Amino acid sequence: MINVRGVARAAVAVALGVGLLTASHPAWADLLSNVPEASNYRLVYEFSIPVNSLGWNGTLVPYTVNNSASIPTGSFDRVAYYLELVPISGPTQWVYVSMNAFTNQADKLGVPNTASGEFYNLSNMPSGWGSNANVFANVAGIVTGTGINTINLEFWPSNYGQNNGYGVPGANGSTFDFGDGGAGTGNGHGSMQIHNYGAVQTLFAYNAWGQARTSELGIGNQAGGSGNPDWTFNTANISTFTSRTLQVLVTPEPSTAMLAFSGVLALLGLVRRNRRR
Repeated sequence: MINVRGVARAAVAVALGVGLLTASHPAWADLLSNVPEASNYRLVYEFSIPVNSLGWNGTLVPYTVNNSASIPTGSFDRVAYYLELVPISGPTQWVYVSMNAFTNQADKLGVPNTASGEFYNLSNMPSGWGSNANVFANVAGIVTGTGINTINLEFWPSNYGQNNGYGVPGANGSTFDFGDGGAGTGNGHGSMQIHNYGAVQTLFAYNAWGQARTSELGIGNQAGGSGNPDWTFNTANISTFTSRTLQVLVTPEPSTAMLAFSGVLALLGLVRRNRRR
């Protein structure tokens, strides 16, 4: 005989477990509140960005959550990035961008260090790739919307130059912005940037983590500071935040709690049918 009450209690425990996980990761709770779309996505990485990098080209990135090994190759068709910054004073800043997948491997979505082998720019996206991006943010000036096809990445572990080496429309070849060049897969400064070149805009930038040093971090275009819209060489901004959390997600899938409750409903239906016989 099926112990319906026992199964129900187990399902509730699973749901509570999910709630406890959410409570232990405030940025995840904020993400779900800020971006309803993300509620069905699976978390691949969570990274509490430190002010000073230990040099992620030579040291393992200290992810607080790393589920990449449990996500089968080719099992997702969209990816998303969420950066949340809590300043010393003032409101929390956040930006979220989801887009068509540009790789089929979950372990190629995190910080693009030499170990991961990630090297993404507008010129080497998969054939026919269209970003089809959804952008949401609470930072003034960021252009939000859905179905945006002018997203480009600058993900690499190396040094890079101001020249628009990858042919990004509208980029300025005399500043570090949304269209830089001269990068590769070798050890260097490091860049993890997502831009909307159609809006002439950096969505977020995390730089200078390749070697042990103070990193560079910001949401939106930098105004003032080092003079570079993508925050390159601005090592002051990152320390103005008490918390800096980056989350990487992939393709929607049912949550654990929903699966558990769906299982309970199915079992209850089975029991009722058996009792009618």
